[in-house]
Amino acid sequence: MKNRDKEWKQIVQALLEAGLEAAAWDYVTALRGPDVPCKWLVKVVFTGPLRCENTHQAVVGASDFRRLSLESITEASKFAYERREELLHYLMHVESAWWTLHRKVSFLLRRLVSSIPPEDLRSWAKEYQSLVHEWLDRECVIDVGGQND
Repeated sequence: MKNRDKEWKQIVQALLEAGLEAAAWDYVTALRGPDVPCKWLVKVVFTGPLRCENTHQAVVGASDFRRLSLESITEASKFAYERREELLHYLMHVESAWWTLHRKVSFLLRRLVSSIPPEDLRSWAKEYQSLVHEWLDRECVIDVGGQND
């Protein structure tokens, strides 16, 4: 089963079965979304993919992320970068979750929250979108090294 078709509980179970309790905690905390008011789009871009298949209509998930245009992802990324100090707690939870799931996404998010902005947010968003889709299309929940290098 591909990650996009899994429920969040299956992701947690895979992490726990691998003995990655801290990673499971990072993942679960990232599912909440930001603690501060922000654009709905930010939650779709950064929380949606982590939720994978969602059985609750009112909660954003991977299907919402898959429907986004590159322009929408760029807009959310710009908003998150410009408000990174307010969103830092949330974005660090998201980055920590991706550290175990797909390390390249984690590294990309670190660039977004750094004080040096990505040179081109549209290119950053395109790479983010591609890497997230790559993980959603995989069957393995956990980044196993070589397959993401």
